[in-house]
Amino acid sequence: MVGHLDAEGDFMKAGIIGAGSLGSLFAHYFHDHLIDFIIYEKNIEVVKDIEKNGLTFIKSGISKTIKPFISTSPEILADAEIIFLFVKSYSTAEAIQNILPYLVSNSIIVSLQNGLGNTEEIRKYIKPERIVYGTTTMGASKSSLSTVISGGPGIINIGGAENGHVMKVHHLLNSAGLSSYTVDDPDFYLWNKVIINAGINPIAAILGIANGEILTNRYASILQENIVKEAVSAAKANDIIMDFNEILKATRDVCKKTSSNICSMLQDIRNRRLTEIESINGKLIESAAIKGLDLPYNRSLYLLIKSMETGAE
Repeated sequence: MVGHLDAEGDFMKAGIIGAGSLGSLFAHYFHDHLIDFIIYEKNIEVVKDIEKNGLTFIKSGISKTIKPFISTSPEILADAEIIFLFVKSYSTAEAIQNILPYLVSNSIIVSLQNGLGNTEEIRKYIKPERIVYGTTTMGASKSSLSTVISGGPGIINIGGAENGHVMKVHHLLNSAGLSSYTVDDPDFYLWNKVIINAGINPIAAILGIANGEILTNRYASILQENIVKEAVSAAKANDIIMDFNEILKATRDVCKKTSSNICSMLQDIRNRRLTEIESINGKLIESAAIKGLDLPYNRSLYLLIKSMETGAE
């Protein structure tokens, strides 16, 4: 790698935490656009597999393998200026605690994670001005520990307390061939994505179906509508104003575009892993309760998923 210069001409190095689907996807974009990066992954089996076989990226049937620098030691992030957090929401605090002793004082932490509450968790350890956060509609899945399959193109919306840091991340992402946009209210985009996920993932996971089948099942479709309606009321109670019809349409558009996809929550259930239900429907329920609202449909799905998680690791 030759490294990357930001808008001011300063050398930049990127760090990736988590060699899951999105972490592996971003690694390939960084590699292809000559951005210097390293990967911190705590799972020794994943690291060994990638060190042995390389990290393979499959897009439109075309396969490409790279040999990234990856380690189970968080110390490798010591000279990274921009660090992307690609761990499950329930691992956010642990990941930050692990890397904290090795971070340079002016490094930027970027969260494009699913769910609500990740930014608040990061703020317990990192000053708000060093945090850039938002959402991405990019998709990917792992077919093996060292193989990632592209789920198609998407966009990234980011914001944060310090505009200069937001622009550095924005410039890096665009330099990596990604479609990045800066937004004034990243929380709106977080809530928007959470509501869409809440209206798809737990339903598909409980019924064991692909996303598109929610729309072809009359009863599942009605359930989705009620989940989204409750979630919009929770958003409004927290001063995030959304139009119910627009967000319901957006949710169903995602179902159509990803009709054959097996959502991550269903994949987690099938593989006996913890899901991100806590940061999706769980956080919606929690945020609504603070405002005196109850979300019975969301609560029912939450309890069912938690029941299905029994024995998960």
